[in-house]
Amino acid sequence: GTDHNSCGHCDEHLNSNEMFCLERAMYARSNTDQGAFVSHAVWKAAFLFHIPDAITSSDVAPLMCAGATVFNAMYLYNVRPTDRVGIVGVGGLGHIAIQFAAKMGCEVIVFSGSKSKREEVKCLGAREFYATRGANKLEIRKPIKHLLAQHPLFLPVLAPNATIYPITLTEGDFTIPYLPLLSKGLTIQGSFCASRGVHVRMLTFTALHHIKPITQEFPLTVEGIDEAMAKLEKGEVRYRAVLVAGK
Repeated sequence: GTDHNSCGHCDEHLNSNEMFCLERAMYARSNTDQGAFVSHAVWKAAFLFHIPDAITSSDVAPLMCAGATVFNAMYLYNVRPTDRVGIVGVGGLGHIAIQFAAKMGCEVIVFSGSKSKREEVKCLGAREFYATRGANKLEIRKPIKHLLAQHPLFLPVLAPNATIYPITLTEGDFTIPYLPLLSKGLTIQGSFCASRGVHVRMLTFTALHHIKPITQEFPLTVEGIDEAMAKLEKGEVRYRAVLVAGK
């Protein structure tokens, strides 16, 4: 997972929120002697996870980061069956979020810039699809209670007391107009990587409901890494590139 260690004694750790520990050790910011492009690594056993037999190693790779990120937002912050959940984008996070929300019993509404993804998202579990490229205004069947991602375009379609989860990482400031935030009583909910307990639930949920990320496999070699990175830079990866040792 993303979190590799925590202090073991602060309030956040003791309350099973070790991902908010001020002394946490995070991927890419600590243990930098243990690289990402490797076939083996040494990690603290308490922060490793048993992978259910129903999930392949290739499929579990995107779940350990993207899957845990979107599952944590929905599981931890009161997304409930029958809630209308809006998901913006059908990329590495979005295509997994659609499956999670659908299997949780939610009405899933997907917004994408590409009309070509309509049938694909329906197969993943979406109930409604709206193409947004060039749109200045959205009209949908019924307001949304939870929105994964944020853009002023979507504020008019949010229900009163709706929650926005800006789960994608981006540089710069997070901004939102005051009037809709106040007049609708909207909540902006920050969400980080999952705690170990939520992470285990995510893996169990995935195995139980046969959720499967859409991946492209590349050999874990210099050539394979170069090919994967080149496709990523061109936007040609659908939807997660996975490096496989021995492929």
